[in-house]
Amino acid sequence: MEWSKIKTIILIILAGTNLLLLSFVLRQDLQKRTVQLQARQEAVAFLEKNGVTVEENIIPKEDTLQPQQVERDRESEPKLAQALLGGQVEERLLGGEVYRYHNQRGYIQFHADGTFQGEFVSGAFPLDGADPRSYSVEILKKLNFQGEILEVTGEEDGAAETTVLLRQIWNGSPLFDRQVTLTYRGGDLVSMSGGRRLMGTPQPDESRQTLEVPTALIRFYHGLTAMGDVCSRIDSITQGYVATNYSPGSTSLVPVWQVATDSGTYLLDMLTREVSRVETAASQENGA
Repeated sequence: MEWSKIKTIILIILAGTNLLLLSFVLRQDLQKRTVQLQARQEAVAFLEKNGVTVEENIIPKEDTLQPQQVERDRESEPKLAQALLGGQVEERLLGGEVYRYHNQRGYIQFHADGTFQGEFVSGAFPLDGADPRSYSVEILKKLNFQGEILEVTGEEDGAAETTVLLRQIWNGSPLFDRQVTLTYRGGDLVSMSGGRRLMGTPQPDESRQTLEVPTALIRFYHGLTAMGDVCSRIDSITQGYVATNYSPGSTSLVPVWQVATDSGTYLLDMLTREVSRVETAASQENGA
């Protein structure tokens, strides 16, 4: 038989094999999607049977967030301080792995657990007619802190005392406990307080697995009832992270769902399955 014919036969066999493999993969994928869809429908039916309604479009398609590990990046901190304070800074070790950087404009200091704070001299950071909201977002970018505004109190023009509370965003996901308050007085930024930030670049932690979406829905209901709480409607589900400090300079980002219901807002830990209440300012004042 001629070699050209043999090559043609071999190519036909290979093409047929590839088609069989492709059809097998597609069939497996279709079966997986079917099982996942059925599981979601069963979870929604379970909630409805127990008096909790939820719209299909607010349920995450899948749990796309995975655990992350963050180590403190000490080398970046003086660079961030220089970017914020606009020039050379002096470094001072305050003890307990707390470093303060200062110059004629004020200071910023970083802690091993991701907390930070700063105070600035009058006129160092003038608003010059800018909106404190947008100014806060821009100034925090100098610290690699992508912020979203949660609350503004006081005079919105910053003429008297204005505070802007912001939460950090990483890769499009909220870090629910990474927040900072910027205070303005007399048209100037005077301080950053209560700050918590990512202190390095997150790296995937593949040693732990998160809940599947249907399991998470059912687990949320059981966690709610275990606390003695009830709800009749789930209004929204937001995927994000909370941070846990295992040791100084080392932080774990834990995937969570923030679930808003008609009776309150809760966090579902996608690793431990624990459900906890999100305390609001009003509930804290009332001792709830």
